[in-house]
Amino acid sequence: MFRKIVSNLSFSTSLVGQLGFYARRLRKEETTRRLGLIFVALALVVQVLAVFQAPESANAASSNDFVYGGLGVGPSLSINNFLRPYDSNTSHLKDIMNYMGITRNEIAATQYGQITVDWSSRMSWGHDPHFSAAQGEAPLTITGADGGQFTIYHRPLYRWYKQGVKIDAYIGHSTRVGWFALMTGCGNLVTNIVPEAPTPIPTPPPAPANIIESKSATNVTQNNVDASLTPAKAGDTINFTLTTKNTGGSVGAVAVKDDLTSVLKYARLSNSDGGSLNGSVLSWPQTNINPGATITHTFSVQVANSLPTTPNPCSISNTYGTSVGISIDCPKPPAQIVESKTAVNLTQGQVDAQTVTAKANDQIQFTLTAKNTGGSPKAVTISDPLQDTLEYAKILDAGGGTFDQTSKTLSWPAVNLDPGASQSRSFVVQMLPEIPAMAQGTSDTTSYDCTIVNVYGNDVTIKVDCPAPKVVEQTVDQLPHTGPTENMIFAGIVLAIVTYFYARSRQLNKEVRLIRRDFNAGLI
Repeated sequence: MFRKIVSNLSFSTSLVGQLGFYARRLRKEETTRRLGLIFVALALVVQVLAVFQAPESANAASSNDFVYGGLGVGPSLSINNFLRPYDSNTSHLKDIMNYMGITRNEIAATQYGQITVDWSSRMSWGHDPHFSAAQGEAPLTITGADGGQFTIYHRPLYRWYKQGVKIDAYIGHSTRVGWFALMTGCGNLVTNIVPEAPTPIPTPPPAPANIIESKSATNVTQNNVDASLTPAKAGDTINFTLTTKNTGGSVGAVAVKDDLTSVLKYARLSNSDGGSLNGSVLSWPQTNINPGATITHTFSVQVANSLPTTPNPCSISNTYGTSVGISIDCPKPPAQIVESKTAVNLTQGQVDAQTVTAKANDQIQFTLTAKNTGGSPKAVTISDPLQDTLEYAKILDAGGGTFDQTSKTLSWPAVNLDPGASQSRSFVVQMLPEIPAMAQGTSDTTSYDCTIVNVYGNDVTIKVDCPAPKVVEQTVDQLPHTGPTENMIFAGIVLAIVTYFYARSRQLNKEVRLIRRDFNAGLI
């Protein structure tokens, strides 16, 4: 292709563009072939490594190992791989090193190196037996930190390896056993000697006294039930039991005290069980409690026969180690019914009816709410007198209530309100198509006063869009007082106005006649 383009350049200079395109394609092919060569070389290197890499051992770890799987290889090789199972006492590793007398600091101070296998007396230690006694293997029984016993074995190092073999290990020195090594492949210990059993750890002194306090209460009057499970009534007798136990290892001196401040609010002490009441604190003389021993004190109180009335439940809270809470059946306060009322103008976007002026045919929804804020239940009848409301409206939806035409009252059946409970009732009225222009009442000035006032607990006041005569009535309550002087002044003003308009008319009439004359004479 390249030769064809070059040979025809003399005949067609346009082939120069094709020649440049061909050169760019050649550069791309060169780059692709160079990358292919690099990848083939890398693949050849990987293949060589796979051929010459030694196979991994099929049994890289053994139950005989002190550290299962050894201390790592390559970058992961570290003495920390021995210290971690040592700290957690995995496979009794810490127990073994403690028996040998090799401390953690001595382990951490070891240096990486190699030991050479020879016919010396060096001992290799492991968890499992592998050789016979005739071959120099012997068991060693160790008591662990948990009190249990386990067995490890030691045998000459040359039983495992050929003479002259070099073994990778961390090599250190111990104050008790002298030279020692930790083989990296298994974590097993190598020593020159078999140490004697370590000196027994002396028995620690007995633990100090540990005093545990607890408390319970029973209602004797109510068949000895747990007093915290049922309310106590007036006159009930309650037994409190204070338990003091020594769970430590030494004798403890205890002076039992109980603060009865909460108890004495509703009860009196009837039996102190040998204790002494000082103010509100009941106490007993100091006594010694042996390890594991328990002492108890049981005293009695009697709930008062006359209990206070309170809106909250009466209760006793008493603590001695543990807390005991006892409710008291105090008289409940009477019912307290709180009434409230709201109104919404449905026609004008369901806004508060007190914020807008009610117009003809507007629909207004009233909601009556009764809530018991007292402590006892009470039957409540919700009713609403509508005398003032019906002067400008009619009932559209009674909301399930009954309307009494005589008393103009809307009422609902009685409901029982528990403490804290509430009930609501709603009804809808519609403003009359024509707002009456009836004059305001004389004896009852709230009648036909362009205002709807409805009271249920709180009052709801709604302005009414009354006709013009009512607006005048609301604005001017009486005619002005006048006499002869005022009448003469008023008559003079009227006469002046009439005279002005009369004179003005005569002047206009004269001007019209003059214009007509000039027109007829040809002057215009």
